[in-house]
Amino acid sequence: MILRKFMVLLFSYFAALIFVVFYVLLNIRSGGTFHLNILIIAGIVAVLIMVPYGVMDSIDMRTFYEAERRVSDFLRDVAEYTTFGMPISQAIVRASQTDYGPLSKEVKRVAALISWGIPVEEALSEFGKESGSQNIIRAGKIVMKAAESGSNISDVMNMVSEFTSQMQLMRNSRFSEMKSYTMVMMIAFGVFLFVVLILDVDFLPKLDSGTSSTLYSLAVGGSQIATIKNVFNIGMIVQGGGTGIISGVLRDGRISSGILLSGILILVSMVVLLLVGAL
Repeated sequence: MILRKFMVLLFSYFAALIFVVFYVLLNIRSGGTFHLNILIIAGIVAVLIMVPYGVMDSIDMRTFYEAERRVSDFLRDVAEYTTFGMPISQAIVRASQTDYGPLSKEVKRVAALISWGIPVEEALSEFGKESGSQNIIRAGKIVMKAAESGSNISDVMNMVSEFTSQMQLMRNSRFSEMKSYTMVMMIAFGVFLFVVLILDVDFLPKLDSGTSSTLYSLAVGGSQIATIKNVFNIGMIVQGGGTGIISGVLRDGRISSGILLSGILILVSMVVLLLVGAL
């Protein structure tokens, strides 16, 4: 998972570098008639890096959470097998024949270790390490300790399965609650974008030209107007990136969870500003 993200990130950096070189060469070949806009370069580079990485992270986390969700099913099946007197080692091997989605790889790995003659306690110590999920690792350790103590493993696994299910319900509830906050931030982003567009398209050009007596008295130099416009445009792009990052932190406490939304909002800002000629 980490290697795959690194490769995607490396490819994104390479694509961003190609874009920058092409953009600069286009400016040189045009003899300076093609405007070299640093804001456009920064925005496109950010999109090229954020969107591919965000897509990969979103796919990986969907798989990650699905694997955690299926832990309760696996433990419940093993508990049912041990209820009828089957040893836990055989119960795990038997359960490995069931499809648990993304968790199947972990289950089959533990079952393979048991089949090779490795003690079940040692095999369970490897459960969840490849996925990197602390919840899966914790469940494996609890079952491992129960197997070592020789207590009623079936009851322990049923309790762990119930606890895991409750944790998933709490996470799903949190995700649902955070969606409303994300929607509020999206609305704020849309309002800010609308205000910036009004300033770029209507207010600042009139202030610069001084078409009316009132505006003429307030008119400032063209370079100052351009600076003001750039400040608002930069603020718009920063607003888009910040909205995505905050939404990720609110959703599951991870900045990378909001990278995809940040890239999309930055792209929307760039496209809209380019369409109206504000960049």
